[in-house]
Amino acid sequence: MTDIYIIFVAFPLVFISALILILSYFTKREDPSNKYFLFLCGAILSWNILQILSKISSNISVAEFIYSLQMLVIPYIPVALLMFTLKLTGFEKYTQAKYVILLSILPTATVILNLTNDFHYLFRIDFAIIELTPVRVFINERGPWFWVHTAYSYAAIVLACFATIYKLKRTVKAARFRFYMVLVGCSLSIFSNIFVLLFAPASPIDSTLWGVTFGLFFLYFVMDTSPSSHYILARNQVFESIDEYIFVLDINNNITDINTPARKWLEEHNINADPTTKDTLFNQLEKQGAKIEKDENDELKELFFLDDKNLLFSSFFIKKSVMCDKNNAAVGTILTFSDMTAAREAIRNLRQISIIDPLTGTYNRRAYEKTLADYDNAAFLPLCVIIGDVNGLKKVNDTLGHAIGDLVLKQMAQILVRCTSGNGAVARIGGDEFAIIIPEYDKAAAKLLIAQIKETVAVESSQMHGAGIALGYAIKTEKDQELSKIIDNADKKMYKDKDNDRRAREL
Repeated sequence: MTDIYIIFVAFPLVFISALILILSYFTKREDPSNKYFLFLCGAILSWNILQILSKISSNISVAEFIYSLQMLVIPYIPVALLMFTLKLTGFEKYTQAKYVILLSILPTATVILNLTNDFHYLFRIDFAIIELTPVRVFINERGPWFWVHTAYSYAAIVLACFATIYKLKRTVKAARFRFYMVLVGCSLSIFSNIFVLLFAPASPIDSTLWGVTFGLFFLYFVMDTSPSSHYILARNQVFESIDEYIFVLDINNNITDINTPARKWLEEHNINADPTTKDTLFNQLEKQGAKIEKDENDELKELFFLDDKNLLFSSFFIKKSVMCDKNNAAVGTILTFSDMTAAREAIRNLRQISIIDPLTGTYNRRAYEKTLADYDNAAFLPLCVIIGDVNGLKKVNDTLGHAIGDLVLKQMAQILVRCTSGNGAVARIGGDEFAIIIPEYDKAAAKLLIAQIKETVAVESSQMHGAGIALGYAIKTEKDQELSKIIDNADKKMYKDKDNDRRAREL
């Protein structure tokens, strides 16, 4: 039985683990996770060799000693597997030397307990090889620390599985195969060991070795085999870290890859971070309120979101790049979403600065003239123009100072805006001059508005420091009427109102 085990099981396992170790050293050395994989291969190879030596020994004492030497390498295998997986899945900060040392404390304690006679029974209560031939028979009663070591080993392997699943969920389906292979490799180690613990604790054939050795096959093939791996790693690093949102599509518009910023962006909008096609992606974006703009060639141009007030609050320029193979045949496309929100906001602010009076917050002269031009249309008739001039501002400036005079102008602007209730536009067109432009506003409404403004100014006279306002209006009712003459009429009425106010003050 022992000879059969050595010929058909032990030697093939040694050969397999040695072959994978050699291949990984010469073909995978560019992969950053390879150093942990080499340690893993070396530990499993040593375990296989010690198993053979313990089987072929004709001396019971020597066989028992060699058997115990296996615990020099076995406790570190789960740690090596975990480090390999963390490095492979991108959790590199947890693969630093300090974490390796920390994770190796308990396995080291296991090794010491196994080799130190004084604490032998804490790890293994009893172990003895009763018969060497024709069938090797031994008893192996495990102590409490053995189960601590086992639980710790399972925890490390399960953590490796969780790290793989985490990475797998953040990888598009087309690129998930390698992570499935990692899960298979880890699972073989777990389930083969469970079989030994539960069903064959004293079997001459250790199925755990089968599991971990064949698990190496799956782990070997997930590492990069390209001779230009540094180049590929650099490109992948740029792809994952660039701030733009990148979607890689095949020739049929199936999404084959997404970079990390794009995945986070989708998650922020409660969108499935693994859309399968371009149409699926844009359908989900539109369901979340996105508006899509196309150019004259019906190509995607811009995607933006609006807030509750129908104002733009985020904008993304869409760039489409065709991917070609070495024969210059199209094999897919790359969609890049560039965040233009800050630029749009800057443009909006510049526009605001160019049309808003900085003191009062109303329109400035430039915006006033543009608004007049926009409203000079038959669709807005009757068009009302009200011209106002603040009375008594010079006296406020001379007696209380220009700072108080500025406050009076601000207060007057607020009154005008409140009284118009958002109809039309209010503009400061000179030092103490204001204008109100209201489309579809007739004579009766204009008179009512002027009365309301004067009444509000009177009520808030204390804040106005005695200043008032003279107002005059004119209405454009016919398309052929010149707007400049309408404004002149409003201006004349304003000066007439100003004279009336001056006479009233003198009485």
